[in-house]
Amino acid sequence: MSAPRRNDVPAAREAPKRPRREQSALVVSIPSQTSFLALVRDLTRKMAAVAGFDEPTGDRISLAVDEATTNAIEHAYRGAPDREVELRMEDRGSEFRVEVLDNGAMVDPRTVPPVDLDRYVTEGRTGGLGVHLMEKIMDSVTFRRSARRNICRMVKKKEGRVDTP
Repeated sequence: MSAPRRNDVPAAREAPKRPRREQSALVVSIPSQTSFLALVRDLTRKMAAVAGFDEPTGDRISLAVDEATTNAIEHAYRGAPDREVELRMEDRGSEFRVEVLDNGAMVDPRTVPPVDLDRYVTEGRTGGLGVHLMEKIMDSVTFRRSARRNICRMVKKKEGRVDTP
């Protein structure tokens, strides 16, 4: 056995690896046709379940995403069936994020009047509750336009969960 020489460098040790947090993401494009909304609801419920939400919360999230997608089809595209709506769903640890993107006409959600539900029901109206429902269900709903695309971002926070870097 020989003694270690001064120039010998001990082998580098690898830093212990932190367990990686499992996250799920999904990006899907659908034709701008309301016949695809059932698929949107099913995918949203599945992704919400994978993200850890219970079934009733997943159902509510899927309703919000359905409303945002319907708004893109009916308002941004004015019902044109030959366009695309892109959906991005992502489990980000402490929150579940959904983006609905389209390249149709910009619709300013600030022009949507507040809803008086009692009057709405009394008058027997239907439709027009999309943004209102989305804001009631989700923790955050934002609208912006970037690179000629409308982006509706909705976030649902997970209770009691803190993200650590």
